Amino acid sequence: MLALTLVWNVSFAQIDRYIKIENYTNPDEIEVITDSEITEDMKKVGTIFAKAKGVTIIAAINNVNNRALRKLRTEASMRGGSHILVTHETQENTILSKTSAYSAIIYRSNQSDVNEITELLESKEFSYRFERTYNRNKFNHKDKLLNQPLQKDQWNQPYEKNGEIILEINEFLGSKNQLVKYIVTTYSDSQILLFKEDIPGKKMSLISLEALK
Repeated sequence: MLALTLVWNVSFAQIDRYIKIENYTNPDEIEVITDSEITEDMKKVGTIFAKAKGVTIIAAINNVNNRALRKLRTEASMRGGSHILVTHETQENTILSKTSAYSAIIYRSNQSDVNEITELLESKEFSYRFERTYNRNKFNHKDKLLNQPLQKDQWNQPYEKNGEIILEINEFLGSKNQLVKYIVTTYSDSQILLFKEDIPGKKMSLISLEALK
């Protein structure tokens, strides 16, 4: 089995235009809601945290705050969310420190069907097309395009756990094959988005599988 092949690095906007799934919400379109706006068809995905600091003592607090919000929306989008409910917000705006931090709950309205995912994987050939990685402790996320077919014998039968659809894929990582567990966040007839936590609560990845024509 071959490792994933990096083609080239791409920008934030290019990746979001590349995703062709109706139920995917890019970071700029993640909506901030209140308790009263939560409806019965919204599913709670999980909780997230984002923090940003000024790189110099003259950094504008608005810029720092916007960066923290951008990081919050990036993670919400990667986890398949469409809305966030901010539960805690702090700002420190002094001569010595410019810091902004948020905690939030992610919600999404779309639901996945494990039978549909299974049928999709069985009926079509897929290829890894891109990867977005994000580390809460870093300044920003990273995007790259991929070009690696997904072999039929690489993946196990999808299953449901804790309200999520899990897809296990045997991948070559480092110097050996490993069974990697992904959460299916959303999908269409031609694309499947997969999320995994590389380091829980810190480092994460969003993978796109695209159907071959």
